[in-house]
Amino acid sequence: MKRLNRLSGVLALLVVLLTASLPIAALGIAGADALTPRCGAAQLHVWDRDAEGAAVDGGMIIRLRNVSQFTCTLLGYASVQGVDQWNGTVFTAARTRDSYLGGWLSSGPLPVVTLRAHGGVGSFLVDFVTGDDIHACPYLNTLKVKVPGSASVIVLTSTRLQACKDFQVHPFVPGASGSRA
Repeated sequence: MKRLNRLSGVLALLVVLLTASLPIAALGIAGADALTPRCGAAQLHVWDRDAEGAAVDGGMIIRLRNVSQFTCTLLGYASVQGVDQWNGTVFTAARTRDSYLGGWLSSGPLPVVTLRAHGGVGSFLVDFVTGDDIHACPYLNTLKVKVPGSASVIVLTSTRLQACKDFQVHPFVPGASGSRA
């Protein structure tokens, strides 16, 4: 009888734990990651690198390294604005899952990117379509990046972004490549 009562108690505890984890599982987010706080701009060292394009496609891989003593997460999309060097016009990148150059190539839920303390790396891709006449297209020499949950804006300067159309930002992915299948 004692064994039966103990077994009933264990089963009841399992039911409670499983029921509590269902909302997290329904979001496609691992339980541990759901409890880890979001990364703030102050926790991140951010830098860019050219993404290999072809013909009229180009892009930048934006990399984020956790420099804090705490593990944090990135989820979804960064807010990215480009500033035209000719007249200061601000362009906002459209959120898209993927493009010719890469991005989040899965039809599944967006990943929760966990950046371990002191060095974890995540990234995302910004891409655009260029043109032949540099003065006919916006020439973006500054990117303003804002990660979700942070009020701070990270400013990256560059002279490599000639964005005639399709200025896009793709979701955060684990690692430094800007893309994930």
